[in-house]
Amino acid sequence: MQGGHEHDSEAALVRPFLARLLPTSADEQADDGLIEAAAVRSYAITNGRATAAVHLEFESMLQVTAVGAETAPRLTFERAAIVKLCTFDILSVAELSARLQVPIGVIRVVAADLVIEGCLEAFLPSFAVAEDVDLITRLIEGVRAL
Repeated sequence: MQGGHEHDSEAALVRPFLARLLPTSADEQADDGLIEAAAVRSYAITNGRATAAVHLEFESMLQVTAVGAETAPRLTFERAAIVKLCTFDILSVAELSARLQVPIGVIRVVAADLVIEGCLEAFLPSFAVAEDVDLITRLIEGVRAL
């Protein structure tokens, strides 16, 4: 049987995203509280919901409606940030998740709420992606930003 630390290293190689979550030193074990806080924060943002009332794909594009522009000053936290970002650009659910550094599942739930309230309009991009120069340019910029 392998030691716990060797098992953690193997898990990190199989699932690289786990490397951030597996403590390897006393300093990193102190960060466990931050991970738990992030999970609680996500729970609070979505009011405990894991699924959205309206299904939004990762590539679903979101833009602000007239109702959203009018309501924007009264919104708070992530809801306000989503509406603000979608006021200047039409953004996908995945782009919002990256820009706000919030898990994509949380963005899907909050954005779906905003769609139901009439603050956002959601649509899928055209399937003629090869001809959509703006989308390709934004994708390139997004990859460069990573």
